[in-house]
Amino acid sequence: MGSTTFLATGDSILTRRLSPIKQDGFTGLTDLIRGADVAYTNVEMVFPGPGRMPATTYHGSHLGVDPELLDELPWMGFDVYGMANNHAVDYGTNGLAASIEEMRARRMPFAGVGKTLRDARKPVYVQTAGARVALISAGSSNSRLAAAADPGDGDVGRPGISPIRLQRTHFIRRDKFDAFRETVAEAGVDTHPKGTTAAGIFLPYPDRNMWDGPPPGGFAVEGVHFAPDDTSHIVTAALRRDIDALVEAVDEARRQADLVFVALHCHEGVDGRWNSDTPAEFLRPLAHALIDAGAHGVIGSGPHMLRGAELYRGRPICYSLGNFIFTLETTDSFPPEVYQQAGMAKESTASDFYDRITGYGEEKRFWQTVVPRFRFTDGELVSSELLPVTLGYGQSRGRRGLPVLADETDGREILDLVGELSKPFDTRVEVAQQDGRVVGRLVEGS
Repeated sequence: MGSTTFLATGDSILTRRLSPIKQDGFTGLTDLIRGADVAYTNVEMVFPGPGRMPATTYHGSHLGVDPELLDELPWMGFDVYGMANNHAVDYGTNGLAASIEEMRARRMPFAGVGKTLRDARKPVYVQTAGARVALISAGSSNSRLAAAADPGDGDVGRPGISPIRLQRTHFIRRDKFDAFRETVAEAGVDTHPKGTTAAGIFLPYPDRNMWDGPPPGGFAVEGVHFAPDDTSHIVTAALRRDIDALVEAVDEARRQADLVFVALHCHEGVDGRWNSDTPAEFLRPLAHALIDAGAHGVIGSGPHMLRGAELYRGRPICYSLGNFIFTLETTDSFPPEVYQQAGMAKESTASDFYDRITGYGEEKRFWQTVVPRFRFTDGELVSSELLPVTLGYGQSRGRRGLPVLADETDGREILDLVGELSKPFDTRVEVAQQDGRVVGRLVEGS
């Protein structure tokens, strides 16, 4: 098989053309992307085209852009794309179906979405000079509302993502649980559901989660479980059938390709928090299961910030690479309901929206990332470089979001951050100088 380089990035939210830009740090980065045998990014936009219709369910804001912007990604050197994320159905199933056709028309290999669940879960393959490389993509965030469906009797299925559906359980200390239950019941919540209309009729919402009931002694409120335990804490668990489907996809790809990578888009953090630098409880066991099944690496994204990395059984897991292209603030427009949700007039503009929604621009962590470059020889990891990248923190909206190779000062700060976040995974980051910049290397053991 020889030697193969796999380069990965986090989320690409692209709202304007970048190809005219000649800035050194950007052109140097595109050269590195083009130089990899396989380069991957997560495409976190949809391309519904003319006549687009916004969906009623969306996360944050709708991310629909001109399909012509897709041409920027292969220009940068990307070879394969993940699309299973929480914005996949921002413009409904028709908008996602249109996006799929735009990708196919450009011969841009993608994984994680499909016109049926079977299609969404399939690996996609890229042939290099020395190896056949497989990519599998799945997402947990918004997965219940964005999941693809297979055909049934009389229907053709549903476009959507390859889902990792989650169940969140709030465990409450036993000596407080009864009082908590009584308080919730006083507010009008049925904490002792006896069914909906008659015995033996099961409707999953709101008395139960879509798939499983609450733990013994607990109750459910609109799909969220509450249960007694020795300590108060939150547990987020992935649906077993989705884990099994991912493991099966890895096993299929392992038999068909030389290298297998899995992209996971998971905003969820520890204790039920979104967009935090510590992943939710389900993510590490899931990543380990995928490596155990034969994956050569797991690439995470979602929370718009970096999370730690791990070498597990000699194979890399990046729990989040954060943002890569983040030109979110130069989106052309949003549906009127997005403005109204922010307490603004429906006639507002995107500029008005980002005058009010300023959180991204104020926090440096949203504008820092690393680009891993992994080299495999005969299926074994032989090097793991982390290239620190900045996205223009503190610059104007028209400049923010462009990825450029970090200088030594920023580079050390970013790599030190990844190193600190990786300690809980018994992995550290060694920092070295290279061509006037710095580069990190993943090393097992803290």
